[in-house]
Amino acid sequence: MIEAGQRLMLKVEFVLATVAASCLLAVMAIVFVDVGARYFLNSPLAWSYELIGMYLMPALFYLALSDTLADHHHIAVDLLRARMPDWLIRVVEIVGCAAMCALFLLMAWIHLQAAVHDLRTSAVTMGVIEWPAWIPPALVVVGSGAIALRLLGRVVGHAASLVTGRPVI
Repeated sequence: MIEAGQRLMLKVEFVLATVAASCLLAVMAIVFVDVGARYFLNSPLAWSYELIGMYLMPALFYLALSDTLADHHHIAVDLLRARMPDWLIRVVEIVGCAAMCALFLLMAWIHLQAAVHDLRTSAVTMGVIEWPAWIPPALVVVGSGAIALRLLGRVVGHAASLVTGRPVI
């Protein structure tokens, strides 16, 4: 069951990471075109800052979180880890991952409420373009939900490793 969940999570993370990478490419392309239009045509893209700041950067950050953790590319301070027994490492991982899972679930819940409210009220941001206001918190919900699931999987895996004595995760 753990392996099936892991495979599903990897597929979800691949999709989210692909969307995040596409957002990074879009940011670079928009900035490139904006700078060129600003300096060579004296006509910058008026909407670029809003699009990048409200949609692309949150998508880039939040949608890549879970994949980053899965690939162990996150920031980790492991000065004491080398001197800790295996069982203590597992306990620390369980406590840390459970706490972070709770935090990301709280973030997802708060942003879900904001997204639903903005969607129901048809809220928009005022700017050059009236951008739908529900999309940024929805991106946070998706990204926070994905990393919460990844963290929950790590809690289960480390707990199973602690109980069985063999590495599950």
